[in-house]
Amino acid sequence: MFNKMDCEYYQNYKGPELILAQLWTKNSGRENITEYIQSFYGEKNDWNGKLYKYSEIFPDKDSSYHFYVEFLDLKGRKHWFHGMVGEPDQIFNPPQAQPLSRPLDIIKN
Repeated sequence: MFNKMDCEYYQNYKGPELILAQLWTKNSGRENITEYIQSFYGEKNDWNGKLYKYSEIFPDKDSSYHFYVEFLDLKGRKHWFHGMVGEPDQIFNPPQAQPLSRPLDIIKN
């Protein structure tokens, strides 16, 4: 379905639930693209273990477009990232949602 690249970064990743994705330009309203982005994020919340080019995620869009993506984890915390669409052949590399706090044993070391 997509021209994608396997990515070790996402192979063992299980992210939070995707709850919102939006796309807009300076002169337009926000378009809800949650369902569309979910097809890339996958049923396992792991970006299907792949990386995609901006042209695959945002076809026919350029750097005048901005995006916002929001997630909700099992503890009710929201995680989000945003940016603007990159060059068509540039890799869209979304961050993995991580807990905001760390266990004390990690901080001590």
